Amino acid sequence: MKKLFCVLLVGLFAVSFAACNNNTPSDDPGGNTGETFEEKVFDGIGAVFDESLGYYNEQPSAIQEGTTRWLFYTRNTVKYDDTTDSIAVRKGTYSGGKWTYGDPSTCITTSESGWDSARVFNADVVKGTFSYGGESFSYLMAYSGSDREDRADADIGFAVAKEPDGEWVKVGTEPFIRFNSSEWDTVGLTYYPGAIEPSLISYDKGGKVYLFYEESEVFKTNYAYELDCSNLDSIVKGGRKVVERSGITDLGTSNPLLYGADYVYDPDSDYLFAAREGRTTATSEPKVADEVQALRSSMDILDTIDQGILQGEPRVWWESVGDKIDGDTTADMSNPDRIFGYTRIFSPTIVSDAYGYMLEYGTFEVLFTTQANDGDERLPADHADAYKYSQMIHSMIITY
Repeated sequence: MKKLFCVLLVGLFAVSFAACNNNTPSDDPGGNTGETFEEKVFDGIGAVFDESLGYYNEQPSAIQEGTTRWLFYTRNTVKYDDTTDSIAVRKGTYSGGKWTYGDPSTCITTSESGWDSARVFNADVVKGTFSYGGESFSYLMAYSGSDREDRADADIGFAVAKEPDGEWVKVGTEPFIRFNSSEWDTVGLTYYPGAIEPSLISYDKGGKVYLFYEESEVFKTNYAYELDCSNLDSIVKGGRKVVERSGITDLGTSNPLLYGADYVYDPDSDYLFAAREGRTTATSEPKVADEVQALRSSMDILDTIDQGILQGEPRVWWESVGDKIDGDTTADMSNPDRIFGYTRIFSPTIVSDAYGYMLEYGTFEVLFTTQANDGDERLPADHADAYKYSQMIHSMIITY
């Protein structure tokens, strides 16, 4: 099995129309002033940055510009309070063969009312040339939001900034993608994640982007929108394409999808790469994936003319790349207390350049989230559902 190694991460944190503000260092390495640091539950390799138990660090997204990385993630702003979603960013610098990340800065938080008034989560960022409200911006963020505390029935909206750790401004008061739950309601279902997992790639390094996302949990489909976001006051929509999924396999699943997928483009090979969650068989909380898989497909997958729908044998689009990231590969064999690795592995992202392009042919870095199981005796008994706040982000290298 190929040796995979750890490195990095980032943080997100949030307030609309407010500059990203660094927290001051304290007893907590995560920068939470005046709070006592509580170590999270480690079963394998270490996290890319340390933050106290009581804060969830999940759903990473990372872009790299030269020797600087901007690592975004979802976290709660109030310790042990899962109603305080935010998106934060940590600036990473490379020195001595490793990445070191600063304290988290807030990018956006929930709005006072409307579609993202209860939750904001799962952001992805791309560089380009965008205008909004008569101003020019260099970075576009797509994120999911919900007016429900359980994050269900989510929609997808945009925000813009001139610098990754500068002031982030939400685009309008309505989402760009509004999830319609009517087909779920007709069959009596009451819980549906909605429009989630946005992932951006710039295809002209200007204002034109692909927006990938998935829609809900049952009857689920992966989509890609072709958009011209040069003028965010008047976004030009191209076609919405279904992302074909042949070649993907999950144990016991007849119709596997690109669950929780993040996408990057490799111009040298003209491949579209994706990191996805393996379909979970978990019966205890949290019911999240237990492995992450890297895949690639010809970029023709986004060309409906080449999809071979009308005649002939269906084309097999996706193939696996490198080893899966699972309990075995996340074990830390140098530490006898961490030799079993993690049983909950989910929310992957591929580190890309600022435009969503692969950094180097033949190797790439995947960031992903792990989480302790409910009832783990190492979690504090005086906090209900303490496992929710054990999430942390790790890094591994995939070669192919």
